[in-house]
Amino acid sequence: MSKITDRILTELGDKELIEKLLALPKSDLNSLMLEVFKEQAKDINPADVLKAFQTNRFSLPSEIDPIDYHICEAELLSLARKLEIEAVLLSPSAPLGSCSAFGCVNQNNIISASRGVEILPDPTNMLAIIIAQKLKNEEADNHNQLHFCTTARVQRANPIPKAKGFYSHFGIFCIVSTGKDRGSYICENALFVKQLHYYRKLLIERYNARLSVVLRKRSGYIDSDGFFNKMTELVKIELPDVPISFDLEHEDNNYYKGINFKLYMEKENEKIEIGDGGFVDWISKMTNRKKERCLISGIGLDRLLLL
Repeated sequence: MSKITDRILTELGDKELIEKLLALPKSDLNSLMLEVFKEQAKDINPADVLKAFQTNRFSLPSEIDPIDYHICEAELLSLARKLEIEAVLLSPSAPLGSCSAFGCVNQNNIISASRGVEILPDPTNMLAIIIAQKLKNEEADNHNQLHFCTTARVQRANPIPKAKGFYSHFGIFCIVSTGKDRGSYICENALFVKQLHYYRKLLIERYNARLSVVLRKRSGYIDSDGFFNKMTELVKIELPDVPISFDLEHEDNNYYKGINFKLYMEKENEKIEIGDGGFVDWISKMTNRKKERCLISGIGLDRLLLL
């Protein structure tokens, strides 16, 4: 992108154009961008719209049966309600920077828009934002843990294979759990047990899936070995018949803290990643409270339906 930007700025004869635009008040920059989009749209006719649809991967519909998809959503959310995990219906947009502000995500992989928003790239981030707002406004108390979930269709700008079944948009079910640190990893234990219990009920008891788990060690805890070992024991207890393997490299990955778990389902001797999760420091950063703990996880709805 930098090479393209440099070329454009050179052609415009103003290498400092981006800095000048960023120096504007956000409302003025937004008004300017809206005017640009309006002028662009003036030259677009219905035939142009059809041509753009045919060539723009962000607009193509999925081949998944919509009835099966929505039934799946209802099943996952209904199970969550039975297990006292509160569901939230998200907006299709998120505040600009909803992922990149927390690190490890390049904004170029997100579809940014005007009016200070972006197309929803990850529902876990939005649930964490909603929870942080509730905590700061004292609309919720997480001393006894809070558990929220949602389903959402998200869109990202990452390159994808030019093959059948690959789309820039896909469905996610996710859970975000939070609580206050009480020492001895009591809070983390409770959050992890809750989410593992959900996935056991869903994937093993509901779908009779052949699961396997990969546990990845991450930095972020002073006693990283002790924390990782304790979380590993929880996985063994909650998923007693599920094979576990370990990835102890790349501990400096800054996305998850302490541990990252990946769920795989086997079909016709092929392992397919179906879920991912771990502890993050997002709510702690947003509320500026060091004792806040947060566990996120999610599974791909499209992959679940295709298995």
